[in-house]
Amino acid sequence: MDVELFKKVLPHQCLGSVWSQRAKPGKEHVASTVRATVRQFCHVTACVIINCLGDPSMMARDRAKVVEHWMKVAKVCEGRPSSVPMRSLEKCLCCLVSSQD
Repeated sequence: MDVELFKKVLPHQCLGSVWSQRAKPGKEHVASTVRATVRQFCHVTACVIINCLGDPSMMARDRAKVVEHWMKVAKVCEGRPSSVPMRSLEKCLCCLVSSQD
């Protein structure tokens, strides 16, 4: 899915002058391809965070296994044409590690 979203991104929608228009009334359609990519990134991020931290009763050992699973998923994504899933997972894992410090 991420690759398909990336293929649809229109380069001009990445420009700051276009992206900054997205929040203005009547401009909700602006940068729609970039918005879709960002939305997918946010969904992946939320999924990983909920999966790793969602169950407060989870023991540290079990939580470590879940994080290890996501690290394996990120490694598989690393070799794919689109690195968005890997970047999403990487950012999630970094947040999880920093929140434990």
